Amino acid sequence: MSKNPCHYLLLVILSYLVVPVSFGAITVDGLLNEPEWADARVYSDFVTVEPLTSEPAKYVTEVRLITNEEGIFVGFTNYQPASVKRINRRFARDADIKADRVMVGIDFDGTAESAYDFTVGSANSRQDGVMGGGTHTTDWDGTWYSQTSSDKDYWYSEIHIPWTVAPMSDAGGGTKNMAFWFSRVVYNESLRFAFPNAFYTRSTFMEDWHPIEVKQVKASTLDWFPYASYNHNLRGSDDTDDANVGLDFIWRPNSNTQLTGALNPDFGQVESDDLVVNFSAFETFVSEKRAFFTENQGLFNSAQPNEDVVLYTRRIGAGVDKGLLDVDVAAKLTHYGKTVDMGLFAVKEDTSGESAGGEFISSRIQRKSNNLAVGHRLTHVTRNFLEREATVQGVDVRWDSSDKVRVAAQILHSDIHQKANDNNDYQSVDQQDYAGWVNWSYTPSDEWSHALYYSHYGDEFEMNDMGYMRRNGYDEFYGYHRYDQRKYDQESSLLSGSTEFAYSYLENTAGKRLSLWSELKLNWVFKSTRKISADFETTSSGWDDRITRGNESYFRPAKYKAGLRYESPRGNDFVFSAKVYAGTEDTGELYYGAFIRPELYLTETLTLGGRVGFKKYREWLLWDSEVSQLAGYETDRYSGDIRLDWYPSNRQEVRVKFQWIGLDAEVINSYQLDNSGDLQTSGTESSSFSISDTAFQIRYRYQLAPLSDIFLVYSRGGFFGSDSGDKGPGTLFNEGWSGVQVESLIAKIRYRF
Repeated sequence: MSKNPCHYLLLVILSYLVVPVSFGAITVDGLLNEPEWADARVYSDFVTVEPLTSEPAKYVTEVRLITNEEGIFVGFTNYQPASVKRINRRFARDADIKADRVMVGIDFDGTAESAYDFTVGSANSRQDGVMGGGTHTTDWDGTWYSQTSSDKDYWYSEIHIPWTVAPMSDAGGGTKNMAFWFSRVVYNESLRFAFPNAFYTRSTFMEDWHPIEVKQVKASTLDWFPYASYNHNLRGSDDTDDANVGLDFIWRPNSNTQLTGALNPDFGQVESDDLVVNFSAFETFVSEKRAFFTENQGLFNSAQPNEDVVLYTRRIGAGVDKGLLDVDVAAKLTHYGKTVDMGLFAVKEDTSGESAGGEFISSRIQRKSNNLAVGHRLTHVTRNFLEREATVQGVDVRWDSSDKVRVAAQILHSDIHQKANDNNDYQSVDQQDYAGWVNWSYTPSDEWSHALYYSHYGDEFEMNDMGYMRRNGYDEFYGYHRYDQRKYDQESSLLSGSTEFAYSYLENTAGKRLSLWSELKLNWVFKSTRKISADFETTSSGWDDRITRGNESYFRPAKYKAGLRYESPRGNDFVFSAKVYAGTEDTGELYYGAFIRPELYLTETLTLGGRVGFKKYREWLLWDSEVSQLAGYETDRYSGDIRLDWYPSNRQEVRVKFQWIGLDAEVINSYQLDNSGDLQTSGTESSSFSISDTAFQIRYRYQLAPLSDIFLVYSRGGFFGSDSGDKGPGTLFNEGWSGVQVESLIAKIRYRF
């Protein structure tokens, strides 16, 4: 026994945390054996929703529900005889649970505006998320508890969801109307059962949930999340090491108001981003992983039908020209009322010295009334060092005109001001413009769904200071139609199938056609759980006004693309998906490629997976900024991704992740554009190039309690670049691995009090 009192205290804490958690008379241990469960509300009329046949569930599922002062308790009893294969794989928090699982969806206000889902795998893997307005995100993390157990013919899950897990309105009068949706997946048979009969492909998905009146419980909490981290740079001197301490906190004075704050927050990544090699004129969108920006973020989510977002939190801390910046303080306040929801979001980066740090503010207000929701959104960024201010405001509306028709629209205005100085290359900016879109969706039946979308972005509209926008200066019309085959003959080997047809017309504000595009997708799911899909795309000839980065526009020929994908039966210990594809590039020349994604479940707690891909371009057209011209490259693109996940216990995760991208690009043509936008041979020859990028990470995580973790991380990144375009995969891999640019060790602890 250690004589150090700190060591002794840690041992006591750890020994306490590994036992099942008790709440009043109920112990969350996966065994529904407390007397309280006998008096619970019972729901057992499950139907099949995947495929969406609405027929009685093949296997009996029973849900018991209890609400009391401690929160919401849900118990699942899942009949699954020994003859039906159970998939008990374990996965990391918020990973896609490819196993038997159950889910509880809760609309805490019963308004069908937004809801939270809580998913538990048969091996007690957990995933949670937020849904609403036709979107779903797993970025949100809540504090809740679960455990599972099993016997010969059944498996069970026991879930406790505290009242403080999410904000909700105060109904008054002592009672509150909520809505629930329960579902269960039998993974080896690609079946999902649900109660009530509701599914996300229906426009009335959340309206169809089961209403329940519960006693209003008023709860208040104050949670503190202090952290300490240490980053040791193995490739630099000791003065490049970095030690940080900081504090996050969450205060809920009542059930419908929450203040989230952070002082000197640690936004260092213990979860590495995927490697990206992007030579296009369009920015790559990167998902958020930092805790402050995912906690209680539902009200601020601003995804648009074209995948742009008004509030893109990855801008914060990223600095200017990819220079990372520290964040001094961050806070957000949300309030959910009976008909009006409000939120305020503010972050201040480090602005000391010559830092280009900024101050970020965003607000959101929305009013709900029956089948109509109207909202206002604002973002404002100030960067004093650059003497730049950027403001974006938007008004949005969503109207459910019937059970089958939904209309959503938004109009946005941007206002950008920047005074010229020596820190912004003396660029003066004074621009204002509008953007807007409208989306109409129609779901006449479970088999058919349709959508039409129109958007306009002005030439001077800009929201990339705090948002993400792929481009401006265009008009787009988009259409989508889908047919789902839900039932097949008894003797058929097919379980379900679908046909999708989409098309769009895009032109810039000068009236030049950018593209006329169409796509056909065919999907088949077999009773064996095999999947086959095929896709075909055509894009008309049109102008590309971005490839030359603001110079002349290129009139490219028509393009074509086709692909075929196969997925093996999902319940096997070895599964894989593979795809082959081919098409024509911007010069009309052929490209082709293939990839395979194997996964080997060595045990229920040890998984080895990855992806290996190859793509060949006969002539890949790129902008050569060194000589300001276009060039065509014969290119080989290699990619590899290996990942090992091991879960020694319910509280431990070990992850080994390696990624590699390699390119051999040998110039075969150099081009200038004539007055008609056609390619003409250039007298200046562009240069060939090869690049290789590698990333390797070993991460150990120990969960002390929900939202309380210890991380130990080793990261290593390498890069290689060459003016030669024919290095070959072996040389590229070796040079990318040995050309170490970054190597570090990170230790971090974050604990919830």
